[in-house]
Amino acid sequence: MQFMIYRLTFPVGAHFGAGALWDGMSTLPADTFFSALCQEAIDYGGQAEVNMLVDAVQRGDFRVSDLFPFIGDELYLPKPFYPVAAEQEGNSIIKKSFKKLKYIPASKWEIYLQGNLNPVDAVRNLGQLGRFTMRTMSASRASEKLDSGDMLPYQVGIYQFYPGSGLYLIAGFADDILQTQFETLLHGLSFSGLGGKRSAGLGRFSVAKSPVPNHLLHRFRGTDKNAMALSVCMAEPDMLESILEDARYLLLKRSGFIASPDYAPELRRKRDFYSFCAGSCFKKRFAGDVYDVGGSGTHPVYRYAAALWMEM
Repeated sequence: MQFMIYRLTFPVGAHFGAGALWDGMSTLPADTFFSALCQEAIDYGGQAEVNMLVDAVQRGDFRVSDLFPFIGDELYLPKPFYPVAAEQEGNSIIKKSFKKLKYIPASKWEIYLQGNLNPVDAVRNLGQLGRFTMRTMSASRASEKLDSGDMLPYQVGIYQFYPGSGLYLIAGFADDILQTQFETLLHGLSFSGLGGKRSAGLGRFSVAKSPVPNHLLHRFRGTDKNAMALSVCMAEPDMLESILEDARYLLLKRSGFIASPDYAPELRRKRDFYSFCAGSCFKKRFAGDVYDVGGSGTHPVYRYAAALWMEM
């Protein structure tokens, strides 16, 4: 499998939902990104285009990571749930900094595993990614409001990335055809946007492509048993018990409404789904899958939960 990095920069910021309009996240999980990619595929080539994308994942020919931060030339990886010895030692400032630290500079990955990373500096450097802001928007929700011109204000939480910063993803392809298909959809998605309030211009991005650095590339192709997931993922039901032995993980509840206007006459919720978070570590790898979390609507509703592994 060949791997590429795609850096996304958001010139006007983005709203990545965390349960409330006034709240938000600075990163985006792979399942949300994949859902947006499927919606773009519908617009581009219909259900057949989505089926090609899903089939490629299920064959193991296509993988995407969560969207992680980058600052300048530095890429950041999720901190693994297997703690290094330094996280349990040292003074209280060091311990608290390790708890605050969510992402590890990729260029210092080996240093972190050896327990020699300075967590105070790493936390401070991550502050250069961007900042949360609040924007007041308005909407009309009743006919009398439309007639009078009165609007109902509400607050939207926006993450504004500083210049030179943004999010990146790692994608793996079995062949050039899949890579071309993905890049075509990603280009279209850059104009549609990611996240919420896209009609207000939020979530639009530009893309820059680059190869995976050599000091990381061998970790994607390694077969060592100790591996960290770089995407939200879930094992096949018959493997679940065996892969949990000596694993360190965090479960994330995934839910939400079905965005497709063609699915049903009324708005419907997706079935709740639990995924392992990126950064979860396992000694036994699994492939994961794309799961249908819809119900009795007109088409499947896909939840991406395939694993992209990085050797520890």
